[in-house]
Amino acid sequence: MTVQTTTAVPARDADWEEFLDGLSAAVAAADPGTAYDWEARERMRFSAWVRHVYDDPRAVALFDRPEPPAAAEARRREAAALAGRLDAGRAVARPVRPGCEVWAAAATAAMWEITGAALRAERRPPREHVVADVWTVVRTLLLPAVDRFTPVFRRARGSW
Repeated sequence: MTVQTTTAVPARDADWEEFLDGLSAAVAAADPGTAYDWEARERMRFSAWVRHVYDDPRAVALFDRPEPPAAAEARRREAAALAGRLDAGRAVARPVRPGCEVWAAAATAAMWEITGAALRAERRPPREHVVADVWTVVRTLLLPAVDRFTPVFRRARGSW
């Protein structure tokens, strides 16, 4: 009896790492910096992320597998960077509960889930529909943290 050893798990992690490096570079290239307001900048960044994932031929196979630690770490880094950009605009952002870290984590998770669901769909929706869906959800999540005119509903202390 021969025992076969496979390198599928390391190869999978290496595939993810290569994919995530290209994804990070694509988003960085699309970032206009502080020349734009928060909404335009984040829309460009999120749109570049979705477009890159949607156009990469490896994405379907990668998003169909369980998420490896490299992808989970990339998601955490993306959320932390978004929270940092929101906090950097503290002159615009207001101290709402939950904090920027929570809004950023929710927005990042939504982006990953919406894009992954579209990639795994039996009939893939057009890329630009996915871009618009992601931005609609992300904007809805981030707006309370940055827009002074969006009402924030607070619960009374001890009401839950």
